[in-house]
Amino acid sequence: MLATHGTFCQGIVNSYQMIAGVNEKLHTISLTDDGIGTFKQEFQMRMDNLLTDEVLIITDIKGGTPYNEAFNYHLKHPQQVRVIAGMNLPMLIEAGLAMETLTLDELYQLALTTGKAGVAGTDEDDLEDEIEF
Repeated sequence: MLATHGTFCQGIVNSYQMIAGVNEKLHTISLTDDGIGTFKQEFQMRMDNLLTDEVLIITDIKGGTPYNEAFNYHLKHPQQVRVIAGMNLPMLIEAGLAMETLTLDELYQLALTTGKAGVAGTDEDDLEDEIEF
């Protein structure tokens, strides 16, 4: 489950699909101008429907409403739900491609590791490893 402010989650799924193809197990929910109350109700209903499986919830920022609702849900279902904040495309691609073969804990660790590794800057010392233009 991808939970974000605005349409970030739909946009990153579109990018995922461009690279990795359609994944019917990726679900999204957005906090919109409809408000927090609407988001909370929709999130609860959608998660209750997904809870027949283990669920990794990836949110945009820690401390925001999507994260807070996800974390609260995790506290109620600690064996079936894990939560990550700081979504990025490398994280989503690796997790999306591996979700059928890994346990929830393995998927959680993969997403964290890949997400952190996917953040990088440029350094003149790395020029030999960069793509040629």
